[in-house]
Amino acid sequence: MVTIRLVNLRKTFGEVVATDNVNLTLQEGELTTLLGPSGCGKTTLLRLIAGFYKPDRGKIFFNDRDVTNIPPNERNTGMCFQNYALWPHMTVFDNIAYGLRMKRIKGMRYTKEAIKRRVEEALALVKMSELADRTPHQLSGGQQQRVALARALAIEPDVLLLDEPLSNLDAKLRIEMREEIIRIQKELSITTVYVTHDQHEALSISDRVAVMDKGYVQQFDTPKQIYANPQTIFVADFIGQCTFVEGEVKHVSDEINVELPDGQIITGVTTIPNYPFEIGEKVKCAIRPENLQLTREAPHDNEISGVVTHTIYIGSATEVYFNVGDIQAQALLDPYTEVKPGQEIRFYVPPRSVMILPLGGVHALRKVPGHPMASVAEPTT
Repeated sequence: MVTIRLVNLRKTFGEVVATDNVNLTLQEGELTTLLGPSGCGKTTLLRLIAGFYKPDRGKIFFNDRDVTNIPPNERNTGMCFQNYALWPHMTVFDNIAYGLRMKRIKGMRYTKEAIKRRVEEALALVKMSELADRTPHQLSGGQQQRVALARALAIEPDVLLLDEPLSNLDAKLRIEMREEIIRIQKELSITTVYVTHDQHEALSISDRVAVMDKGYVQQFDTPKQIYANPQTIFVADFIGQCTFVEGEVKHVSDEINVELPDGQIITGVTTIPNYPFEIGEKVKCAIRPENLQLTREAPHDNEISGVVTHTIYIGSATEVYFNVGDIQAQALLDPYTEVKPGQEIRFYVPPRSVMILPLGGVHALRKVPGHPMASVAEPTT
């Protein structure tokens, strides 16, 4: 069982800062996802953990062992690549056995019997025992992914690293393989780092998620906390969907009053405990589509009026898009709701469902003493 500690990591490629000021502890036995858009630094961070890259600054620890300058083959990690990286001329059995044949333990090789046993165990784990004699071109994409996963697990790694392993699969196979990865990870209780740009995948598969943007970790927490209590505007926007309305703080107590440009007052709450909002400070109010309702639940609910621009029926719900002044907003309503473009519409949302977020991203979190992201530098643009 391995706990991974990343201490003040920085990696650059020429003048490009790939990742910086990364301070994370990935708990043993948990599946941690590195989530973010293309170019945010998540794969670079995974490759730093694997040892494929050396950091410009900072340390990487597996438990108390400093592995920063230790080569990949001595870290005992199993890597599953986005493109599977299977040998096309080898059978499934030989692909899985390859790492075992290369591996040395105190200079000793695995015996043929030990390799056979480990490969059979890995094949059984991914439910591929009957396909051991096939070659990769005889397999479906999902089957190839299972082989790649089995190969990574066969060497009995301390850490499993998965780089967008499901991105080449269709929607149904993604769900099936996602469930398989969860099952295997929990069954083995192996420390796992999973890279993806898919927010739904990250929320459904992870014990904890590190949301990244421009090389910086914006927030690191459980999926529920990240969705319910985003700490930056980027996280609120990237995880799920949000309508953002900018305004100016008028009153601060347990609830915060924000005046919008058209004079409307919205009441909400902060998602950042102890953040020192100031009167007159510019902020953004973030509202999830599912929290907008057509009926008022309580007298102090916020009222938001707008004009419908269009609707989209998605089976389980109807997405309603409407304009509040110059701002386009979105609500998620009952699938049988009937509204038409051009119609004036009024929504209600309780203050507890309006998230008040400061401008300034990660940099703003420095104002909160002891905040986990407080030491993170603001990305330079």
